[in-house]
Amino acid sequence: MDSSVFAEYETDLVTVLDSVADKIANEAHSLGGDDRKNLLSRLDRELEEADEIIEQMQLEAQTADKEDKAEFQAKLRDHRATLARHKSDIKSLAASADRDALLASSSAVPRGDHVAIEMDSRSASLSSADAQAQRSRLLSATDKLADGQRRLEESHRVALETEDLGTGILRDLRGQRETLEHTRDTLYEADGSIDRAAGTLKKMMRRATQQRLVTYGILALLVLLMCVAILALGPRPEGAI
Repeated sequence: MDSSVFAEYETDLVTVLDSVADKIANEAHSLGGDDRKNLLSRLDRELEEADEIIEQMQLEAQTADKEDKAEFQAKLRDHRATLARHKSDIKSLAASADRDALLASSSAVPRGDHVAIEMDSRSASLSSADAQAQRSRLLSATDKLADGQRRLEESHRVALETEDLGTGILRDLRGQRETLEHTRDTLYEADGSIDRAAGTLKKMMRRATQQRLVTYGILALLVLLMCVAILALGPRPEGAI
């Protein structure tokens, strides 16, 4: 795999993450109302883009060589941690914006040119009680958001551990596949050696058969020559010296 592809994705991701960090640090805290909501919407879109880039980087890392894969996975973990921090900051900013909006709406008093508002001590006490109750509800909601954030971070940690475990399993499976392929190649070589040995044995058997036939032929020829010699000598006539 060409590592330059992973590097290009990483450059794009760092650009997006730096942009998000800059907006959180320099703009989010100084804005309010609709301006802050618009900024948070833009930040959400940038985080979605960062998620898509990380998915592409993960695909590239899965097909990387063994020596590059560990480095790519380490970089991905760092970028995911940075992305998780930005998401947490944005959720905190959104919760703060919602809290400010609720407080502003509770403290707003409708006015008109034809209405005169009078407050006595009893109504002031009721308003204070309502404000305290609303403040308590907001604090409870903030605690729930913080608890949800902790659960999200824990889930993210478990997901990273699961990913590392899956990567280890894939690495082991790749090693086993390489071992099986090596064993298969060895078996192919052994099969070829057996075929060659069988061919050699067949040649030796043919030569042994040929030598046996030659021996039989020589023996037959000797027997034939002996018979001819015996017939040639034959019995001698009587009185021959």
